[in-house]
Amino acid sequence: MKKQTSQPNFKTLSKPRFKFTQEFIFLLLFYFFTASLFGFLWEVLIFLVKEGHFRNRGFLYGPWLPVYGSGAILIYLLLCKLKEHPEKAFLYSLLIGTSLELLIGWILDFFWGLRYWDYTGSLFCFRGYICLASALGIGFAGCLWICLLSSPLQKFWFSVPEKIRRFGLIILSLLFLLDCAVSLIFPNTGRGITFSR
Repeated sequence: MKKQTSQPNFKTLSKPRFKFTQEFIFLLLFYFFTASLFGFLWEVLIFLVKEGHFRNRGFLYGPWLPVYGSGAILIYLLLCKLKEHPEKAFLYSLLIGTSLELLIGWILDFFWGLRYWDYTGSLFCFRGYICLASALGIGFAGCLWICLLSSPLQKFWFSVPEKIRRFGLIILSLLFLLDCAVSLIFPNTGRGITFSR
């Protein structure tokens, strides 16, 4: 039996798996920032229609609402295999997203004494954190996300050159972390942004 003279290069053997994991994390970050931005635009649009004024919605100062980004990632990770089952995607998105909205609303209220949404007076409202209309909207948005939007966005993401993708994520992540640091000390508050209890 021939004696093996050298050990295999384990770094080379594990590189494809590491590369896949890294690219998957980058894709999730892209999803996070995309959904956070669209959530911000959605809420700004709601207040423009209701009040005719721009409101910089959310705890942070930048154009992102992390509750939307977190929801998009969580729903994608848990429901990505339900693309062919929109009714299940809707129901599970409703449950996951509403639970997340309740949890984040409670955390912001408990630790900072701030409410960034208040559904008091809405149908099937629970302590102002969640309500039926919001739950249905979350379910519909989650169904659209899983069944229609995530795949084209993924194709777009991987069509962008890798260096541009990485550079863009680094810049966005640094800006986001800076925004988080500032907002933990000086949260974004004011009329149309926070609501009294």
